[in-house]
Amino acid sequence: MSGGVVSDDLGLKALEGLRIHLAPSNEDIWDPSPFHVETLHRNVVHQVVAAIDDARKRIPSPTGVVVQGQRGSGKTHLLGWIRRQVQDRDGYFFVVSLLDGRRFWHSVAQAMVDGLNRTNGPDTTQLGLFLQRLTLFVGVPFAARQAVLGAEPLSKEALDMFAAALFKAQREVGRKCRDTARALVMLHSDDLRAVEIATTFLSSADECEPGERMAWGLPRGVKPPESVVSEISWLLAVTGPSVIAVDQIDGVLTPYVHAMEGGRGVEPQDAYVLDQIATVLMDLREATRKTVTVVALQPTSWQVIKSQAIAAVQDRFTEAKHLGQIPTPGVGRQLVAKRLRAHFDTVDFEPPYPTWPVREEAFDTAQDFRPRQLLQNVSRHISACVQDGVVREMTSLGSPEGDDLPLVPVRPVDDLGPLDRQYAELRRRPDVPTEIRPDNEDAELPRLLSAGLAAWIFERGDAGRLFEQDTPPSTKPPLHARLHKTLVEETEEQAHWAFRAITAGHHIAVQNRLRKACLESGLAEGVSRRRLFILRNGPWPGGQKTAEMVRAFEMAGGRKLAVGPEDLRILAALRDLIASKPADLQGWLVARRPTRELPFLREALAEALADLPGAPAAEPFVTESPAAEPLGAEARPAAPAPEAVTAAPEGGTVPPEARAVPPEAGTPTQGAAVDGMSTLERAATWGRHRTPESRTPSIRLGAGFDDAAPVAVDLEALRKHTAIFAGSGSGKTVLIRRLVEECALQGVSSIVLDPNNDLARLGDAWPQEPAAWGDGDARKSRDYLADVDVVVWTPRREAGRPISFQPLPDFHSFVDDPDEFEAAVEAALAALAPRAKVTGNTAKADRARAVLKEALVHYGRSHRETTLRGFIGMLNDLPDGVSDIDKAFDIAKELGQNLTAARVNDPMFGGIGEAVDPGVLLSPPEGKRARVSVISFVGLPSDEQRQSFVNQLQMALFAWVKRNPAGDRPLGGLFVMDEAQTLAPAGAMTACTRSTLSLVSQARKYGLGLVFATQAPKGLHNQIPGNATTQFFGLLNAPIQIDAAREMARAKGGDVPDISQLRSGQFYVALEGEPFRKVRTPLCLTHHPKSPLTTEEVLSRARAGDA
Repeated sequence: MSGGVVSDDLGLKALEGLRIHLAPSNEDIWDPSPFHVETLHRNVVHQVVAAIDDARKRIPSPTGVVVQGQRGSGKTHLLGWIRRQVQDRDGYFFVVSLLDGRRFWHSVAQAMVDGLNRTNGPDTTQLGLFLQRLTLFVGVPFAARQAVLGAEPLSKEALDMFAAALFKAQREVGRKCRDTARALVMLHSDDLRAVEIATTFLSSADECEPGERMAWGLPRGVKPPESVVSEISWLLAVTGPSVIAVDQIDGVLTPYVHAMEGGRGVEPQDAYVLDQIATVLMDLREATRKTVTVVALQPTSWQVIKSQAIAAVQDRFTEAKHLGQIPTPGVGRQLVAKRLRAHFDTVDFEPPYPTWPVREEAFDTAQDFRPRQLLQNVSRHISACVQDGVVREMTSLGSPEGDDLPLVPVRPVDDLGPLDRQYAELRRRPDVPTEIRPDNEDAELPRLLSAGLAAWIFERGDAGRLFEQDTPPSTKPPLHARLHKTLVEETEEQAHWAFRAITAGHHIAVQNRLRKACLESGLAEGVSRRRLFILRNGPWPGGQKTAEMVRAFEMAGGRKLAVGPEDLRILAALRDLIASKPADLQGWLVARRPTRELPFLREALAEALADLPGAPAAEPFVTESPAAEPLGAEARPAAPAPEAVTAAPEGGTVPPEARAVPPEAGTPTQGAAVDGMSTLERAATWGRHRTPESRTPSIRLGAGFDDAAPVAVDLEALRKHTAIFAGSGSGKTVLIRRLVEECALQGVSSIVLDPNNDLARLGDAWPQEPAAWGDGDARKSRDYLADVDVVVWTPRREAGRPISFQPLPDFHSFVDDPDEFEAAVEAALAALAPRAKVTGNTAKADRARAVLKEALVHYGRSHRETTLRGFIGMLNDLPDGVSDIDKAFDIAKELGQNLTAARVNDPMFGGIGEAVDPGVLLSPPEGKRARVSVISFVGLPSDEQRQSFVNQLQMALFAWVKRNPAGDRPLGGLFVMDEAQTLAPAGAMTACTRSTLSLVSQARKYGLGLVFATQAPKGLHNQIPGNATTQFFGLLNAPIQIDAAREMARAKGGDVPDISQLRSGQFYVALEGEPFRKVRTPLCLTHHPKSPLTTEEVLSRARAGDA
């Protein structure tokens, strides 16, 4: 079975902690998959994409698609890929889990409402994106559109204006769907009361309080769920296609499958339910618009529907080719290699070949396996290697059923003491949540419950393979966690245990959450394999309707359980322990079984343990061990942690005992001066000063909040960009300054945009040594002031140090790279179009924009030197063949006249004076280690002027770093953008958005690192956080920004639960491949008083510098 033995400690360490997730849940559908293999199920993929493209072209919904496949063939993964495809085509995706065949329409309606709240990118939901598109399309007035999109408070007047614009632009949709349209806008608002009313309306429930809907223009009556589904679909179809995927239908059809396979007829009452399911599947196509219905199920389930249900259902669907075995050995290799790579990257391990430790020849039989069977056998082999302490290369995949692979017992842990102490310390942490409230239940509890269920599964040892849990859900979920147990592998029959916290006090909020949880969990009287547990410490609110709902919940088997502060401490400790991925984690969990200390979980999952093989009866929680202390006991004192810098609030002090620092990580060498070089000669030295070869160049970010351990980031990691999310009073400016200062000390020059006059002091010495400095900071400050050249630039202010750049990029630098040339054209187009008066979505504007783009392409390819004056000259006499658009010559001439007027009205736009070589900004003069170029915006008072200037700077900078890459140096330079949300905002496109995104995607390969700082994370373009591997989260106060920051943190696998309570200088930091850490950042090396500089003080510093 296995080949040669490889005893390699490094290899074993890399394999420890590897857990291949074998059974994706519906939550996984919503997350981007790093494991997708394009050639797997290619024919099915093409068929579904063709149906989506068909839906885009015509209003009636196309024929649905049936995707059939055995368990483990990739149906759920395929649905995730379909989601991405339809969203990439400006469409919408919904997934329906049919857990109860009697409430199909309710399930579809809830799935659509839940799906609209799912994210479609880091900073928006499907609902938010839909409302953006719809309001633009139907022409909602500006003030009302702001309210509809959540930028302003929502009012009935705004809803009325929205409904009127919808009716005017789309009379049929506006008349038929006006109430549902109002409810969707309310669902998107920040008004919690409006959200609850809309949720009740869209759930086909009665009004909770008489007259509550009338205040928003909604009718009092109940709208049937099939009408809710139809009207949502009609509204979405105005802006794009949709896909409704029906998954997990096999469990409902299991009794009919058993009856058919046993040669028995279907009972009349069962046949009625079956016909209901088939009828709804047919009606779904008729009731929707531009919607593809995709049904994912096993072949036996589809056979039941075809043979036992209404015959017409077959006419509404096309059967795709069955998902089956892996098509080729190469696809099998890709499946395994991508799974292993994702893990090896997290432990910084480079395997000898992509599928290691599975030999290439092992995949010769991959075509006998379904994807899950292949991954399961690989997972078992790796577990056996770790158990035996020997890495064996896998030369044969074994049998698809895995019969010849041994079950791997969990290896006992020799010394439980270290993990006992770590767990005890985590339980004592002061910053763990001790209370779940309405404002944090959706954010906190899913991750806590996920950790508890993961630990519970680990504790089961090998029997844990029978269990899986949902991925932690996104915003506003109907459930907070769900555990699955596979009962019958062939039919995918499962038992479910679902959890939902309901901490709200208001009866309407309680009713809405309880209703959605019951529906999502499949809880129903007479259905024995669906369990729902509501986590609530207090009593239910009063009122007859609430009492009736609670009674039905309990009659169906639902339970209310209490969760105390100590339960939350245990869950938080398990979350952090699992995230740290210690060696012997599963062995420790099996031995200690910490979830036995959670009364609510013991009670909820007692039934799940009943028939497990080898399940312990009632063993005590602590297993005594001579080497270990009892869990919960005081841990022995650990070795003292290194002391570190502790930051104080700006202008404050730090206790003396907190000021010591360990030896610096990456202390810079002095380096020789760069003697007598021109700018072009100095260009080759940017970022050249290095730390000693024995060290990896890095800079200190501060000290761990809990352990005071130093926290550092490699200089090379800053190539992959940095994002800082923090508001006023957070210490954000101090952090930016220290980052720039530390880089400068290592010979890395920076360009720093200063919109608030608080960064122009980067060359000022402190009048006296601050008390908050740590050991070594005084020396660092002296070195910085002596060896770093700080120059303040003032565009459009002649009294300071003016600077300008050409408004067109150096196209010649990009002409050999089609992607970069296209990016340069798009950046130039974004800058020129508003100046050329090419705005709006009219046909005339589209033609003018096309001519402008074609002219830019022609000019960029045919001229070595590109200037705005030269481009305008070409527009005034457009060469033949540049554009095929009718009257292109006249359009170009008008564009040229508009650009000429813009040059006259705004000399900065025309590139006044001699353009500066961007190399000057990053090249220090002789005798200096680095240059810090601060670009003050005192001469650019409006956002439009700043955006136009920054666009010119970025286009010139991009061309310069492309000609002068950093090569093998860890970091060539930094480009720092404070208040970045004004330059590259979410939603709206500014003059510099395109050039910013080009730098984000391309600058790292040339050695330029970007730093984006903002106090409005929700307002920043969503591509920026996703491309920044180093992220800081500091104090934020606005609820909408707090939610946005936490969502971004969760996207990186962490959380920032107390972000609204952080003090100045306290940040959560996420480094690439590492868990979130709470740190104290050090004070900056240059003078930073509370008040910013005046305009005259900025100009004075600009005049004083040498460039």
